[in-house]
Amino acid sequence: FIRDLNVAEDKKKFIRKACLTYYEAVVELLLAEHASLRQMEYENSKVLNAKGELSEESASAYEKLRKSYDHLSRGISSLAEALDMQPPVMPDDSRTTRVTSGEDTVSPVQSKDSPVLEALWDDEDTRAFYECLPDLRAFVPAVLLGEAEPKLNEQTPKSRDLSNDNAPESDRGQIATEENPDASGDSGNALDEKDGKEKDEEDKEKEKGKDGDKDKGKDKDVERKGETEKDKTKGVDGTNLEAFLHRLPSSVSRDLIDQLTVEFCYLNSKSSRKKLVRALFNVPRTSLELLPYYSRMVATLSTCMKDISSVLLQLLEDEFNTLTNKKDQMNIETKIRNIRFVGELCKFKVAPPGLVFSCLKACLDDFTHHSIDVACNLLETCGRFLYRSPETTVRMSNMLEILMRLKNVKNLDPRQSTLVENAYYLCKPPERSARVSKVRPPLHQYIRKLVFSDLNKYNIEQVLRQLRKLPWNECRPYLLKSFLKVHKGKFGHIPLIASLTAGLGRHHDDFAVAVVDEVLEEIMVGLEVNDYGMQQQRIAYMRLLGELYNYELVDSSVIFDTLYLILGFGYGTKEQDALDPPEDCFRMRMVVTLLQTCGHYFGKGSSKRKLDRFLIHFQRYILSKGVLPLDIDFDLQDLFVLLRPKMIRYSSVEEVNAALVELEELESVERVHVDGSERSVKSAVPVAANGESHGAAISDSDTESDATERIDDEESEGENPDEGGSESEEDYDDGDPVSDEDDEVHVSQKVPQVDPQEAADFDRELRALMQESLESRKLELRSRPTINMTIPINLFEGQHHGRGGVEVESGDDATDETGGGAETREVRVKVLVKRGSKQQTKQMYIPRDCSLVQGTKQKEAAELEEKQDIKRLVLEYNDREEEELNQSLMSQNGGGRTVNRGLTWDGYHRGGGGRHRHISHSGAGFYYGRRR
Repeated sequence: FIRDLNVAEDKKKFIRKACLTYYEAVVELLLAEHASLRQMEYENSKVLNAKGELSEESASAYEKLRKSYDHLSRGISSLAEALDMQPPVMPDDSRTTRVTSGEDTVSPVQSKDSPVLEALWDDEDTRAFYECLPDLRAFVPAVLLGEAEPKLNEQTPKSRDLSNDNAPESDRGQIATEENPDASGDSGNALDEKDGKEKDEEDKEKEKGKDGDKDKGKDKDVERKGETEKDKTKGVDGTNLEAFLHRLPSSVSRDLIDQLTVEFCYLNSKSSRKKLVRALFNVPRTSLELLPYYSRMVATLSTCMKDISSVLLQLLEDEFNTLTNKKDQMNIETKIRNIRFVGELCKFKVAPPGLVFSCLKACLDDFTHHSIDVACNLLETCGRFLYRSPETTVRMSNMLEILMRLKNVKNLDPRQSTLVENAYYLCKPPERSARVSKVRPPLHQYIRKLVFSDLNKYNIEQVLRQLRKLPWNECRPYLLKSFLKVHKGKFGHIPLIASLTAGLGRHHDDFAVAVVDEVLEEIMVGLEVNDYGMQQQRIAYMRLLGELYNYELVDSSVIFDTLYLILGFGYGTKEQDALDPPEDCFRMRMVVTLLQTCGHYFGKGSSKRKLDRFLIHFQRYILSKGVLPLDIDFDLQDLFVLLRPKMIRYSSVEEVNAALVELEELESVERVHVDGSERSVKSAVPVAANGESHGAAISDSDTESDATERIDDEESEGENPDEGGSESEEDYDDGDPVSDEDDEVHVSQKVPQVDPQEAADFDRELRALMQESLESRKLELRSRPTINMTIPINLFEGQHHGRGGVEVESGDDATDETGGGAETREVRVKVLVKRGSKQQTKQMYIPRDCSLVQGTKQKEAAELEEKQDIKRLVLEYNDREEEELNQSLMSQNGGGRTVNRGLTWDGYHRGGGGRHRHISHSGAGFYYGRRR
């Protein structure tokens, strides 16, 4: 700024020289204040280490000096900047410690060779609990806290300093007492005691009688004042104080204890403080959770009421000494409560560290029995705090080393040894190497951000679009690696990963295949290793495999192969117990996860039969595990309710084995019938309009039903989206049902050089047509037909009583019992077959006890019985009608009307009989003829 002055050059030099001189003088003053500030900090640190707290005079003097130093330092920095000079650098003194008050924390200047200390508190909440105490002066009037309000005619600080300096030494004490009449500091008490002693010594010999009378009068006044205070406390505040003390044990939060602390200030009195100290001291020995909150109350009140903390500490110290000197093995809970209370007060800086170290030293000197528990509890409470505090870290380190040496020397039991180790490592955790974060290229970081952070069900299209924009050859390996780390993300994002895989697979087929291969490989590795730490990962892979099936990236055969692999892997080998221990139910959880993800798609067709078969095998595996945990049992119940609510739940392995044997037999029979039906379909099967089937007649009705079921299954399998791939088949169920007048349909046996696409379309349409016909026939009435095929006349020749044979099941088979008596063991059967347009009969003999003969006889007997019942009902009905008619005629007189009634009844009876015959036999034979 000197250069910009509009003055002569010599004046500029003079001004610059004056400013430099002034700057040097101010820097010397700053150095002097810095030295005095460091000296005061060093003295205050020694007082803190010895007593644990500073007096109010020392703290205020330090704050005044520090503020002056900071103000001067800022002014010098501004002057140096104006003069284009570097601000002065203050020397550091390693032995001094900066001590602050109020909200500032204690942060000493460490030496170069000292280690870097850790944070004093583990988290911000803990720090706020132990350091951020409420200011009672902001909530409670000063009168209730025992502090006098400042007087209006008070002198200014400068005039008080001058008067103190000019006053003689004998009057300084009186001035100090006048300035602060209600102060209870150590200096004021000391001056009062000195003045009292001097006066007593001077007037002791002269006025002994007068002093005695005055002392008696003073004692009486004190007693009267005490009695009045007691009466007031009992009468006015007694009830409120008792209620306050009753609420004290229920204050288990920071807000509640702070509220109670403020409420106590309105009940403040000497007797109330004594009762409060006694209540805090007599905390139940089993309620250790109250100690931190009681200590917070003491720390808050000690800012205004010094006697509470001092009296409580004295009581705790006396109790500790008493319990330690007894050296008995009793009252361990009381000892632990006592030492933990001291530790909590130390963390609030109410109890000095010297008290804690003296208690710890007493325990280490007698390191046996209860002393070990007491020392460990003390270290668990405040050992970490003292170890991390700069003033006590060295001493605490030495104590911890002594503790470990005693543990190695003493022959401690396992419990005590564990206590000592836990306490030691809680205060001084073992050193660990710094965790080095992996450095990833920006492209990989972007992929991780898209897959693990940004991906959700609302922006999946945007994420897919961004992934497609990446350089594919460069990002494909890491993208595959990221998709396989589904266990490190959210479990609910696995369907989104599968959706991304399907979306990328439309443009890069090899990527979807690679994801499926890696998932199957990881499932196989999990079965081979069977590590407990991989269970979450294995569950995630099972969910991903199910979602890949839902997005049509794998076939149902892959799902069922995986399910059977889970149940049977490792069995029959030496590692069976290691791969799947008898008490391990994790494979059940894998199966449940996979079926809950994609099992609802196996509801029809071949997939339904496969799932039914697997669930029977799964029940056998479940029964082999014995008693299941509740969570697994509930998961299994939910699974069966979701997939097969009506499925039989077997209770023993024998029942499951029997069901499996029956299932295998049924499957073998189905395979035989399927082979036969396939051979019959290859030949032409025309259907005539009169209901006669032109082809080989199938004699066994069971074969017919099995073939029908097979056709149904094939149709359902064709409609199943699980087996159909991406092509959607046409649905012909909405068409009109096939009538009797439809044209004949011929299926050729072999068609040379047929296009595969045309053959597939033809097979699909044929299955739809057959299914439509079968469904239309299911709605018609089913009853036994009178005859299905035209029986040649030559079969009735030689028969004297109508038809000599008995028709069996729809007229296809006939049993001839003409040569039969009771002695005949065989029955001659005539089988009606057709070759081309000619009908022929063949004779064969079957045993009388054959199911065909027995079934025919039972059906005939049932039909005969049904006819007799119908006949009886009709006759009974006619009798009732006649009785009613006769009764009505008797009540009337008129013969002509009687004749008319009879004629009317006769006609009604004939009509009723015809309707009955029509209902019983009309249409049923034609229905069964169409099915043949």
